[in-house]
Amino acid sequence: MREIYLSDNSGNRSAPTPESSDPKQTQTAQQLTNASADTDTTATVSAGKKYRFTSLATGGFYLGLADVTTAGNVRWVCPLYHSIELKIPIGSTTLHYATNANNGVGYLVELN
Repeated sequence: MREIYLSDNSGNRSAPTPESSDPKQTQTAQQLTNASADTDTTATVSAGKKYRFTSLATGGFYLGLADVTTAGNVRWVCPLYHSIELKIPIGSTTLHYATNANNGVGYLVELN
């Protein structure tokens, strides 16, 4: 029997789709909101951990490890009603995010 798995660009194992990823059993979800489009906002994350982010209301999100109002700092993009997986590098504990529309809402869930 062979095991087949997917990996991200850094070689970390990854679920076939973000929706099927394995969340931690403890309460780890954070609601990320952004009242004004193109405004850098931050959330606290754990270094070295993997997360699933789902955009649920009003617009898409762009996320990074520094101020995302500077295009070069954007590392991940999540369109409205989609989910993505992101891995926070060792040494980083702040996730920066912004939306392309007012009143954006999304959820960030830590994965196993």
